[in-house]
Amino acid sequence: MRRVLKIGGMVLAIVVLLAGLGAGGFYGMLAYFYPDPPAKDYPRPANLLQAQRQDLDYFSKLQAMDRSYPPAARAEMQREVAAMEKADTPLSPQAFQVRLMQISALADNGHTHVRMTGPDVVPNLLPVRVTDFQEGLFVMRARTPDKDMLGGRLESIDGTPVDEIVARLKTLRGGTSAFRMDNAALFAADQDMLYGLGIARAPMESTWTVRLPDGREVTRTLKAYDKPESDALDYGYRWTDPAPVKGLGPDWVSYEPASGHLPESRRDLDRVFEDLAIPGSCARYIRLADIIDTDGQKIEPALERFESELRADRPCAAIVDLRGNGGGDYTNAWHFSHALPSLVAPDGRIFILTNAGTFSAAITTTAFIKEAGGDRVTIVGEPVGDRLEFYAEGNEGCLPNSKLCASYETGKHAYDAPCTDWHDCFWLNWFYPVRVKTLRPDQLIASRFADWNAGHDVAFERAVEMAGKAR
Repeated sequence: MRRVLKIGGMVLAIVVLLAGLGAGGFYGMLAYFYPDPPAKDYPRPANLLQAQRQDLDYFSKLQAMDRSYPPAARAEMQREVAAMEKADTPLSPQAFQVRLMQISALADNGHTHVRMTGPDVVPNLLPVRVTDFQEGLFVMRARTPDKDMLGGRLESIDGTPVDEIVARLKTLRGGTSAFRMDNAALFAADQDMLYGLGIARAPMESTWTVRLPDGREVTRTLKAYDKPESDALDYGYRWTDPAPVKGLGPDWVSYEPASGHLPESRRDLDRVFEDLAIPGSCARYIRLADIIDTDGQKIEPALERFESELRADRPCAAIVDLRGNGGGDYTNAWHFSHALPSLVAPDGRIFILTNAGTFSAAITTTAFIKEAGGDRVTIVGEPVGDRLEFYAEGNEGCLPNSKLCASYETGKHAYDAPCTDWHDCFWLNWFYPVRVKTLRPDQLIASRFADWNAGHDVAFERAVEMAGKAR
């Protein structure tokens, strides 16, 4: 009996020790990869110039914590900040924000950024929302007085041609060209960005010229407004669903496709987790618009439901739609991603729909599925929104005077090669490993306004067609 108790005590001690080590490692990881921002200890500034110099000093401290800058880019960032600190005159608030955004973009890391909004930052928005298609930037939402602009392709703002507008807007966020373009569409509705970049001539209005699908040209002076807390400012993919958007009032109007209809994959985009049978097909459609609980919709029970339904009636193929998915927590998707190959028919296929809005944990999820399914997986659409090596995690700090919030990214993710440097590599990835050669689409299909306007989702339709051929 004593021997049993002794062995039991030893086992209990080992369990307690391991639990302590595990807990210590977990909290050590949190402290290392999610550090608090530096303390702010600045006197009350005497004027705007001194306020901006204090903000620059704090901004440089935040960027020093960001591990994503390559050496040359870090040196350039430091030179740019130093030059601004030496200036004899302050910038306008809009120009100051733009310059900080451009400096953080030098890291060329999609996660490293200065936020448009913040707890104490209220941007001046224009009463339109735009989406980037292959043919250009299109107005997809507008307030009622400006509804005749709907469906119009942007031609110029205050006389600046659209190509120059896009080139300037793309300087405000790092990352791939496609991801920068996705953000350019977002920034186009922000009057502060347009004025800070010198595109708009006045701080609170700009004159837009758009060309409608029928060839007519519309020119309109748009007045900016302070963004209410509830007002929706989303990436362009969301505006391709004409359904009302939570946060936009009844005075907002959507552009409806000329066809009068859209396929299942383009409807009800606010349904974050969707599982649908596809009429006329043996495939199943699964939408994951986030990798985290969103707007009261829970990911864990949704994925459990998907798995149960698929296991009960295995389809010939699964079409997993990760377009517009900005990420979340990839541990939520680990199990489902690795179970998915067993949830379709033995010779069944998996198709993943991606675009530049497939970002962060959504990229990880794409890689999980690709690795788990191997040659049975086909990626369709546009490239994901980042490279296979990027920095994320981290935290953010808000500047003492302008209240702009800047991120600092601390954990390296590498999905195409081993990541062994514990100083940089995000430790959790060692417990959720993934290795893929590429996430480039096997079927590269650009998103075209002409297709959308005709009621088509070509990437989705191509996946359905290929699923049928795979039976």
